[in-house]
Amino acid sequence: MNTLSYILLCMLVRKPCTGYELKQYLALFWEAHHSQIYTSLSKLLKEEYVRVENDEKHAQKKIYHLTEKGEKVVSIWIQEETNEPSQKDEFLAKMYVAAILEKDTVRGLLFERKQHQLKILKRNQEKQEQIDQITDPLERQKNFGRFLVIQRKIRMCKEELSWCQWAEEQVEALFAKM
Repeated sequence: MNTLSYILLCMLVRKPCTGYELKQYLALFWEAHHSQIYTSLSKLLKEEYVRVENDEKHAQKKIYHLTEKGEKVVSIWIQEETNEPSQKDEFLAKMYVAAILEKDTVRGLLFERKQHQLKILKRNQEKQEQIDQITDPLERQKNFGRFLVIQRKIRMCKEELSWCQWAEEQVEALFAKM
């Protein structure tokens, strides 16, 4: 089974979801296309790690539920050693050659990065507000892992914004000497 399949099962531990909902929740920490998600869900269904129910309101919508067999495989996978996270960041590749760029180009890259981080920060703060509004203790407990991941995203955005500010100061100092 691939990592995406395990992650989808993990998403279903919290609550049954449609494929669309899974895509939204995954976006917090994993990049996957709809086609990858639905292909994995089909395999999980075939292996009986999930079961599917049709949505009462929308006949074409499928709601995926974790089975007991799925829970067991998640429990085993959680105990396995976690792979190193992968990183692909085009911005950092561009910043790596900052020494050959003009001041305005570097400043433009940093401005663009700050705007991007502010957008991510806002989106995650809105998600945090949704969790903060949950009053049912059982629902709060079910959302605890999601809370932790969202908090990490918020903190990483704030740190990235702080780094951008620092980098802008470094750019100004470097070009002031020239």
